[in-house]
Amino acid sequence: MKIFFHSIAISLAFFLTVPVYAETSIFAGGEVDNHAQGFTYLGLELSKKLNDNFSLAGRLMPNYLTYQFRSGSDLVRAQSPGLYGLIGTKLAWGQTSVDLFGGVEYRHTNLKPDVSSSTKGDQVSGIVQGAFDTWIPSRTNFNLFVSFSGISTFIYERGRIKQQVTNFDYKDSNTINLGVEQITGRNADFTEFGGGLIFEVFNIPNSMAFSVRGGYKHDTTFGHGGYGGLELYKRL
Repeated sequence: MKIFFHSIAISLAFFLTVPVYAETSIFAGGEVDNHAQGFTYLGLELSKKLNDNFSLAGRLMPNYLTYQFRSGSDLVRAQSPGLYGLIGTKLAWGQTSVDLFGGVEYRHTNLKPDVSSSTKGDQVSGIVQGAFDTWIPSRTNFNLFVSFSGISTFIYERGRIKQQVTNFDYKDSNTINLGVEQITGRNADFTEFGGGLIFEVFNIPNSMAFSVRGGYKHDTTFGHGGYGGLELYKRL
């Protein structure tokens, strides 16, 4: 656990050196499926705009991962608190943005029953994340997020299309967006894919978005199933 606290200390030191006039945002969320496999997170992002199109940013993201896998005749449940410390760039042109981040991932994984596994215990490795987001004149949003974890060599990808359906004159405080998403995740031992619906409310005065999402999921451990999740974003 010493590595865990050292990782927190290093990440906090980075954030304390960022100027107070940097833009600050917080984000949180979680997803769980019908087999109690899930991922929850709480994140802080600080970014400093260097010009109209380019910003430097850092992210600190405690998280908690639960999943299950088969080892011989055993169905093993993994509980894995973790921490991401990321730095990167944010590029923007009008209503289009591209984010590129890289950093360190720490994870401590407990297994029940306690079988032999390369992911058990304390592990530290690199992590890379990227995102593309754009709004087009029809008030349609396209978003793509990709992440790679060096600990489990796990690649996660999520694509979304959302459509603004209310508040076209922006005279009200809240705007509603409806959308669809598809998700995939894989490494050498596991594959998942699925898709679902998104309901999002964006509060203009507070620069805050809240989303409810859910749909169908298939993975190599359990086969067919469903998932649901919540997301929150707030610019401070």
